[in-house]
Amino acid sequence: MATTTFQLPTSQSAVQLDACSDPLSSIRINQVANLPAFPKSGINTIVRVLYASINGIDYKLPSIPWPIPRLVIGSSPIIPGISFVGRVWKTTHPGLKAGDMVWGKHDAPTKFGACAEFTLISGDQGIVKISDGWTSDHRIDEFAGAAVVALTALQTLQAGDLPYNTSGGQATGGKVFINGGSGGVGTFTIQMAKQCLGCEKVVVSCSGANADFVKSLGADEVVDYRNCGNANLSGWLRDWSKRTGEMFDVIIDNVGSDSDIYWQCHHYLKADGGQYVQVGAGMDFGSFALLAKKMFWPSALGGGKRKYLFLGAQNKKEDFELIGRWMAEGKIKTVIEDDNRFDLADAKKAYMKLSSGRTRGKIVIKIGADNE
Repeated sequence: MATTTFQLPTSQSAVQLDACSDPLSSIRINQVANLPAFPKSGINTIVRVLYASINGIDYKLPSIPWPIPRLVIGSSPIIPGISFVGRVWKTTHPGLKAGDMVWGKHDAPTKFGACAEFTLISGDQGIVKISDGWTSDHRIDEFAGAAVVALTALQTLQAGDLPYNTSGGQATGGKVFINGGSGGVGTFTIQMAKQCLGCEKVVVSCSGANADFVKSLGADEVVDYRNCGNANLSGWLRDWSKRTGEMFDVIIDNVGSDSDIYWQCHHYLKADGGQYVQVGAGMDFGSFALLAKKMFWPSALGGGKRKYLFLGAQNKKEDFELIGRWMAEGKIKTVIEDDNRFDLADAKKAYMKLSSGRTRGKIVIKIGADNE
């Protein structure tokens, strides 16, 4: 394969952490970190990163007891970060050349992640050019913020039996419940459901303080998960179904901490085609056991009575391109509040804020300037 390239330095500035019981405490900036080695075969691209977005898995996976982090990611130190936007610096990708502005995400956490001046992307599914319709009126860091969460949001909605999906995009309608609407995935799921897939009704849970925020994104009805009256959230949903006489086509669980929402969902999720999709979950063995129970315990023996899917987003070039078009058309946007933008030197502060669980939308880190 032909290679197009700019000159690469011998070292780089990067965020690094260690696989240990408390990876957050080990976060530091290494100004002479190694660059990833460029493979001798296959489709590979080194990107000069302008912005990276951070996600919980960046520090949760390295906190799992040995040897899992080493088997999945590699030995310490680890450069965190999955999603990025930047310029191609070296590539064997047939559709790219050095200098192209691109965005995307790694397939999974890797030893040489996106929170560095240079990151290596393997294959042709996790990297695409910035859409032609994108203008300078928008901030380029939106693409870094979108890569993981927008892809996840799109694929959770694709998994549902919505009219848009079953008709090949020719019909609108359908009802969706989104548990956790103010985070990265939730904000995109709301926008896509209403602005792109034409869902008839989108009901969302979040804290009361974020109710107006998620309504501004398109939510039709909001429930404060902290204040559901005398019932928990599953009880509120059961009452909602009785009150409205309606059932949901899809339930998307971005939190995963309240299992009763699934065990009781036959009261408010359609029997014919209804799909429960879970995205959020803990990284401990108890959470893994509970996931297995939901997936494999037969309904005849007391298991769930509706279809259950735990979804891990898969890199698909056509999905990234679709998201990019929707962003360029103004149908969806990445929610990045001003105090959620950090410089590389403040990466540890960014991760500490993320770990607090009190973040609306996405957190991005500025890695480099486009004129460097």
